[in-house]
Amino acid sequence: MRPGTLLATACLALAACETPVIYEPASDAAAGAPPAAERPGFAPGDEFWFNAGGSDILVEVYEGLREGLHAFRRPLQNETLYYTPDMSLVRIERAFGEDEYFDPDAGELAFPLAPGKTWSRTYRVRSENTVFSTRRRRDCEVLDYGRFQSEAGQFLAYRIACSASELGAAGLSQDEAIYAPAVGRVVHARTLGSGTAFTLIDHLRAE
Repeated sequence: MRPGTLLATACLALAACETPVIYEPASDAAAGAPPAAERPGFAPGDEFWFNAGGSDILVEVYEGLREGLHAFRRPLQNETLYYTPDMSLVRIERAFGEDEYFDPDAGELAFPLAPGKTWSRTYRVRSENTVFSTRRRRDCEVLDYGRFQSEAGQFLAYRIACSASELGAAGLSQDEAIYAPAVGRVVHARTLGSGTAFTLIDHLRAE
């Protein structure tokens, strides 16, 4: 396996399985030129199923645009996530528990994507009933383009590395995400060194 290949495992809920999750960078000759990675579009009723580790499953159902933001409902968690057109998180509304806000947004993605592209975002995070907020910074780079395979299938995808920190505090987290234009979502993400990861295991387009 070539250097830079990402290996992890994902498993469907209530099933004793070990499905390989593989990302392998590819040359233009091997994978074709990267597709136009512009902002994605969705239709109400689109479903995305993620494995969040072990038997934890996240189901996200697209509900449409609300005040210019993409709304994805998580019925199992009784919460709704709102993203910018660039698919960067703005807020989480919870039926039970405090809502969470990211101002202006968390900066996970910035379209159009291309290998070598970089961006930074400084933003504030606060909870619904909290007066104080934390100030954070995220710095990202599109490392390369290649093939990704998981329970959901095989996709051409971009690999993105981000570092994140709370301003004024010690410590820096390193994250890696795989974005597949054909899905319009991050299909795999993990925090390096912690073992925390989630992976797309299925997606259903509304008819």
